[in-house]
Amino acid sequence: MNATYKQVTKNRAVQTVSDLARQIFVQHYTKLTPRVAAALAEAWQNEDLTDEEIHCGAVNYFLVYLGSEPVGYFALDLRPAGALCISRLFLLEKARGRGIGRGIVAYAQKLAEGDGRSRLYLKVWAKDLKAEGFCKRCRFRAAGTEAVEVLPGVTLDLTTWEKLWR
Repeated sequence: MNATYKQVTKNRAVQTVSDLARQIFVQHYTKLTPRVAAALAEAWQNEDLTDEEIHCGAVNYFLVYLGSEPVGYFALDLRPAGALCISRLFLLEKARGRGIGRGIVAYAQKLAEGDGRSRLYLKVWAKDLKAEGFCKRCRFRAAGTEAVEVLPGVTLDLTTWEKLWR
């Protein structure tokens, strides 16, 4: 079954993104406690923040579906000059390993190329070896790591991965 994407524009879809974030962050950030992962989801992917990003006009969110079931989401940040940033890319554990992420990267690259952009990038947690492998399989290259305080007293090292085609 192929994944489909639907752009998030309505409050119900924003709620779905937040609900998925709470589930996915606990599944994804396994080196954090479930409580810290849930707090991270609330701080970085709550309904108000998501709605604000959508309505600023520079970030487009998409829900990812397998059939009629939402299994993840991604966001494309249009603000970087000459680049497109995949600012979010999260899938439920049961949806991983099916080529959905690679499809999202290909979709983002087509949009970037069509808009005259020559760079695609994303940031992932430096300790996430699965995400690192995904980036390598998608032909991104590591462009640097920085420490980011994601919650008061909680700092994560984030690696920027980029893909250039011109």
